[in-house]
Amino acid sequence: MSRVLTTARAEWRLHRRSRGFWLLLGLFAALVVAAGMLNRTRQVRDRAQQLAFQQLVRAQWEGQPDRHPHRVSHYGTFAFKPPGPLAVFDPGVDSFSGRVQYLEAHRQNAANFPAAAELSSAFRLGELSLAFLLQTVLPLVAIVLGCRTFADEFESGRFRLLAGQGVSVRALALGKLAGLAAALAPFLALGLGAAGVASLADPAFRADPGAWARLGVIAVALGLYAVAWLGLTIWVSARARTTARACATLVALWLAGVVIVPRAAAVLADARHPLPDKSSFTAAVAAETKAHGDAHDPSDPHFVRFREETLARYGVKRVEDLPINYGGLLMAKGEELSAQTFARHFAALGDKMQAQAAVLDRAALVAPFLAMRALSAAAAGTDLRAQLRFQREAEAYRFDFVQRLNALHRDAVRYQNDRDQKLAAENWKQFPDFRAGPLPLREALAGTGFAWFALALWAALPLAALARRKEWAA
Repeated sequence: MSRVLTTARAEWRLHRRSRGFWLLLGLFAALVVAAGMLNRTRQVRDRAQQLAFQQLVRAQWEGQPDRHPHRVSHYGTFAFKPPGPLAVFDPGVDSFSGRVQYLEAHRQNAANFPAAAELSSAFRLGELSLAFLLQTVLPLVAIVLGCRTFADEFESGRFRLLAGQGVSVRALALGKLAGLAAALAPFLALGLGAAGVASLADPAFRADPGAWARLGVIAVALGLYAVAWLGLTIWVSARARTTARACATLVALWLAGVVIVPRAAAVLADARHPLPDKSSFTAAVAAETKAHGDAHDPSDPHFVRFREETLARYGVKRVEDLPINYGGLLMAKGEELSAQTFARHFAALGDKMQAQAAVLDRAALVAPFLAMRALSAAAAGTDLRAQLRFQREAEAYRFDFVQRLNALHRDAVRYQNDRDQKLAAENWKQFPDFRAGPLPLREALAGTGFAWFALALWAALPLAALARRKEWAA
């Protein structure tokens, strides 16, 4: 153990005295500051715009004049997606998915206005966020710091000297791993510290009771991720024997694990589980909804049975004799059928998206970057599951507010001369705004077991390979 500690101190001292180390730390700090400021500025701007639009939409909703409730249901409203508790650290899919959804009767609209649409195509290469830096740049830092770790010992001949003094390969490897971890720790601390500082100013972070636990989960995952790259770096350095070969191999592994494999896995996922485009999805829902009949037409043959059942339930012969407005009942039934149709199609679409995500999860066995990205977005509340939850909650809110209007139509509007009647504008003020919160942390992390397994495996395998080698030929 004393030799491990001695080696670790020597390795840390070597990095601490290197100008290159401090230059690299300064450059990384500059990137962290830039990423933190850019994301914080964007978040503040987006939140201010969202709040302004929410207030405008509410004012316009309450400012409606006396109207027929069915016209109000077609006037519609909007659902605004709440930001994730750690969106300032990891925007996740929020930059590519819609944040605003228009809600109206008889149809379900897709979320619109993704942030990526406001930026250039270069954005697709990767957003400069704190999560991006820690997931992609931190491994490069580990490579730069560690590619010479063992190669220097072989090239300088010090390895023979150490072996002659009875220093075991295992002790040397563990010592160098500990020293390299100490050198990488300031980089990791900078990223996580900036995440904490930026998040503290975020109302979404402060409002979430599990916010610090979320940051802790990300810190644990990043720790495993860093250990995986450190172990891989030392193992490659020991096997390559020369600094040039070690650096070339490690950079190639970084390109494969961070750039090539994730994109190839995404292409494979799309090929195995293709998603319909927006127009095809909308057309399929519309076609099935149309097959149920037109609720606006009381004489539509598809609703004849419903009319007969309603008349029998109230014991009357004509809809004019019903104690309630049959038109409102008809609208409610049509809305129920269309909502059920959309729910089936959206569930199938969500299943395909989850199947694509499962392909990426399995690819994490080859590229730990995918596991780290999945865990980070899940803990931040900005992953695919959070987006699907927003759309489900928005649809539930849409259905509820339309059915409330249909109830007003049924109970407060007479069947005779239906279309010419209006209800007081005070009725619209009784409708609440859309409210949603992030997934609780336990629920957000459900299903991420494979990502944890992949990270732990990548952290353990290089260490096991180093530990099992009793000696290397000099």
